[in-house]
Amino acid sequence: MSGRRKIAVMVGLLMMASVSVVGATFHPGDRGSQITEIQQALVQNGSDILVDGDYGTGTQEAVRAFQQSHGLEADGIVGEQTYEALMGTAMPENISSHFEEKHAITERMVSNMVFPIVTANNEIRVIQQALANQGYNVDVDGVFGVGTEQAIRKFQENHGLEVDGVVGRATFYELTGQVLPTGPVRRFGNGGYGSRTGTANSALAQQLLGIANQYKGVPYVFGGTTPSGFDCSGFTRYVYSAVGIDLPRMADEQYDVGADVSMSNLQPGDLVFFSTYMPGVSHVGIYIGNDQFINASNDGVSVADLNSRYWSSHYVGAKRVI
Repeated sequence: MSGRRKIAVMVGLLMMASVSVVGATFHPGDRGSQITEIQQALVQNGSDILVDGDYGTGTQEAVRAFQQSHGLEADGIVGEQTYEALMGTAMPENISSHFEEKHAITERMVSNMVFPIVTANNEIRVIQQALANQGYNVDVDGVFGVGTEQAIRKFQENHGLEVDGVVGRATFYELTGQVLPTGPVRRFGNGGYGSRTGTANSALAQQLLGIANQYKGVPYVFGGTTPSGFDCSGFTRYVYSAVGIDLPRMADEQYDVGADVSMSNLQPGDLVFFSTYMPGVSHVGIYIGNDQFINASNDGVSVADLNSRYWSSHYVGAKRVI
């Protein structure tokens, strides 16, 4: 069969049961046209979020920011006061839906899906092709980068698997119907931007920092993603994209990618994260060495000291993505 075979696998059709949720608030997990309208209003108010009708992490953070700027309780939930301030009208009944995945899976893939026999040399492409076939937005390029990791995490979440961004035997079989011929496939050590040891790519890091330094003095703009004005995650995403690395948009989402790095092992180019105006990760910068990092904060794009009282007390952790 010319090195290819059809895989008799289960039709991985997720049976999505729509459950009516009638209540006094809109909150994470809600989906539907009402959420789309809320997202559109947030965008009109300066938020840089995806308008997809899904009340996810990005929408929740945008709601919190809107609430803060309007003197409302910043809980990330759209209640009556938040809705009226955002939409300019009285809050309607919440008729959005939660969707519950039903795991009554009979066949993993449709019969016309064909994959090459997986080997240690092509496993990343097989993973990416399987993700693409199931509707996940991922490049089939054989590079286990940020986009692939994010798609894996979403797949794992959708299928009730451990959400770690690593393709182990359970995830690989659920995704492809085949047995993984090697050890777990992960972003570091399997063709991603990092090396097998998790050591930062120093040449890429220097290129990254050179680009970041060009934007010192650019003003802080909430929701800003361009050199006319950045917010913290808009700045890191813009700089990393300039060296070919696509980070998620929000700081807390960026914290979900890459490899954990201890403070004692920080290297230039690592992302450093902080909890500032709300619980959890809410700020991000780029480590430049000597206990310093560059970030977009209230002072604009500038260099700060990790050991300062403020930043050391708000430090959460670091990730390596190069």
